[in-house]
Amino acid sequence: MKRYLIFTDLDGTLLNHENYSYGNNNKIITSITNNQHDLIFNTSKTFSESINLLKKLNLTNMPFSTENGALLYFPKNRFKKIRNSSDHGKYWKIRIAKLSSKNWHQFLIKKQKKFKLLIAQDLPPKILKKYTNLDNTSKMLKREASQIILWEDSLVNLKKFKNELRSEKQGVLIQGSRFMQVSSVCNKRIAKKLISHAYDYQFYGTYSKNTIALGDSKNDIDMLNSASYPCLIKNPSGPFPKLRSNKKNIIKSSKFAPDGWSQVLYKLNNMLESKIF
Repeated sequence: MKRYLIFTDLDGTLLNHENYSYGNNNKIITSITNNQHDLIFNTSKTFSESINLLKKLNLTNMPFSTENGALLYFPKNRFKKIRNSSDHGKYWKIRIAKLSSKNWHQFLIKKQKKFKLLIAQDLPPKILKKYTNLDNTSKMLKREASQIILWEDSLVNLKKFKNELRSEKQGVLIQGSRFMQVSSVCNKRIAKKLISHAYDYQFYGTYSKNTIALGDSKNDIDMLNSASYPCLIKNPSGPFPKLRSNKKNIIKSSKFAPDGWSQVLYKLNNMLESKIF
């Protein structure tokens, strides 16, 4: 039986958008891993945020991607050293995004003279709590290769900002559900592709080439389009992410996260010959 690689977004997909609860999804996750399939976080969250959740869900032996694909982590207890990786405790780390969060902070401070934008790192905890519902935002701000911002300027100026970001720093702006991320070139599709290649190289023939991906937002579109089975979670803030018109095997939830996450996986499980749980 071929095993599946299941890539998942977190906020608004696996976790409730407002209170970050994973509900009863931990039970399905246990069934998935007991059935020898791998669940891989592909998230805008930081390493500190992700590792905390990985421990709670007993997934520390899985690779994962953080900051919208800026960084990849592979557990040493399962993966041999990967090319271009560095040592990061119990993980091998690959950095995709070139510039550091410090570089981006300096860049954004200069741009604040020209554009109306707020840098999350510089906001007081009270303001951040208003946007995130988090009592403690220290893990969220512990960024290595990006900065997150709130845009308070016009759409015309947003276009100008994007052009300057690209021309001056070869940077990209990634729209999330709460913040915009500023970083060097990276995305969840690239992260998914590189993680899949690492599996293929180290566990050749063990895992199916037909990948599964779950997401709810614009920053998940590239990842979802690259999956054999894209699963879309209903988003309280807007419509489903718009995938390619010829995309097949799309599964949509009628429920919000966390229940929508389990709902699409039950639907998918009924479609597959090799069951995931």
